[in-house]
Amino acid sequence: MSNNIIAQIAVVAVAILMLYVGIKILAAPIKGILKFLLHAGAGILFLILVNLVGGFFNFYLPITWPRVLVAGIAGIPGIALLILLKIFF
Repeated sequence: MSNNIIAQIAVVAVAILMLYVGIKILAAPIKGILKFLLHAGAGILFLILVNLVGGFFNFYLPITWPRVLVAGIAGIPGIALLILLKIFF
């Protein structure tokens, strides 16, 4: 009877250890995905702000995924780059 209890405790301990390791392995990609989504959201907000201000000057940047990524990853310099590309090309 005591061997059965020891075996059950060992199985629970191994399951908890595997769960811990699994969470640690998956935490890094999830953190990266959340950071990516946060930057994409910031890119969308920057583009909306540019479109609101640009509306006074008849200037508009369509909100597309490539533009959102450039704005989100590069920030203000990325927005400036998108504006310059729109003006000159």
